[in-house]
Amino acid sequence: MMRTTITAAMAIAAGTAFATPDVICGSLDDVNNYGNIGGIRAYSVGTTACNIGTSPADWIDGTPNHPVIGVTMWKYDNETERLMQLGVTQLKHSFASLQGTVCGPCAGDGSFSSLGSGCSDPYGAGLNGTQGDLGPRTEVNPYTAQFVYPYTGINQSGNAIFKRIQVNQSDIEDSTATFYVEGLYTIKDDYAAGTNMNNVSYKRLNINQSSFNASTTGQTFREQPVINAWQVQNPDVMIESIDMVPEDGRLIVASKVTDLGGGMYRYDYGVYNQNSDRGVASVSIPVNTATSGHFFHDIHYHSTVDSNVDGTDWVATEGSGSITWATQTEAQNVWANAIRWGTMYNFCFETDSPPVEGNVTLGTFKDGMSLTVGAMVPMAAADCAADFTGDDMLDFFDVSAFLQALGNERPEADFNMDGEYDFFDVSAFLQAFSKGCP
Repeated sequence: MMRTTITAAMAIAAGTAFATPDVICGSLDDVNNYGNIGGIRAYSVGTTACNIGTSPADWIDGTPNHPVIGVTMWKYDNETERLMQLGVTQLKHSFASLQGTVCGPCAGDGSFSSLGSGCSDPYGAGLNGTQGDLGPRTEVNPYTAQFVYPYTGINQSGNAIFKRIQVNQSDIEDSTATFYVEGLYTIKDDYAAGTNMNNVSYKRLNINQSSFNASTTGQTFREQPVINAWQVQNPDVMIESIDMVPEDGRLIVASKVTDLGGGMYRYDYGVYNQNSDRGVASVSIPVNTATSGHFFHDIHYHSTVDSNVDGTDWVATEGSGSITWATQTEAQNVWANAIRWGTMYNFCFETDSPPVEGNVTLGTFKDGMSLTVGAMVPMAAADCAADFTGDDMLDFFDVSAFLQALGNERPEADFNMDGEYDFFDVSAFLQAFSKGCP
């Protein structure tokens, strides 16, 4: 079930057509493998931009008026039926555009410094892996596309894995898994035009289990985030998005419940930040019974200032009818391990409560907002009707309180709900009392 809970951003009005750029990731192409250092393998992936809008988009080298390109690698584990993010690259700063036809006819209104309407521009894996042109993710607002320029590490190179997509080789040593890459373009022109919510696309990735060379395969799923692949792999996955925060991007939550048998269920969640600058610092799910099998998965930030991001795992805490994972807010630590843009973190637990549709609560990293989004959650416990004192215990005091309520003909004492206060209510109360509280 794919639903969008709230879609903010209704378009510009009054029946007038405006010429606007609209840059998307039109395709994900070749892949370079840069080898293994200390168990970490590095890759870069070629991307082709398409301007599906009706006016050119700036592609100006040596200025902040060009897009940045991010590529990430993902794995669908067929055993756990869980989609996880494996690694990220720093951002490619583009410098010039060609005028191709990958996405359709090119209008010819572009130049070396602008991508024309309808036109496409390829950046091969070699260009997207050129270290001197890669800059930090943390210096970019993904919604407005404002970024520090010159960026930290400009023209800086390093060892083979520096700045490139970094993945643990142990995570890709799996011939049964399905792998993906996702590409995203962030560009100021799209923000100004209100066309900045469709800049992400994904594609299947093949990995040779001997050489660990990789290649993309199949179609590029244009204008779709890779979290959708989880639902493609398993239709039982529920996906909902939040577009409700003014002047901010999109958050998406995927939820999946696995019946483990014996009255136990596993709840899996993926919290994906497509292009929200606020980010996420806490995830809270309602529960009513004890949980176990807690699982958390994040990604590793690396290279230049991005390596300042604290990689401390979030820890699950139970209490007040919920299980909550959290990191520090920006006010507490600007480098906290928040769910920043272009990333997804996984959360999982097991419990004996069956699933229902409910809400998950997200706390933002910046501004401390509280957002709710639909998801599969454990069923709430039934009220314990015989607990007349409300102390979560059944004892003599509940019997006394019931008899007092019955003598005063209060509605809560009408246990069989027939409008009468008599022996049948006493019998129904005693049955509920003997069963105990859930």
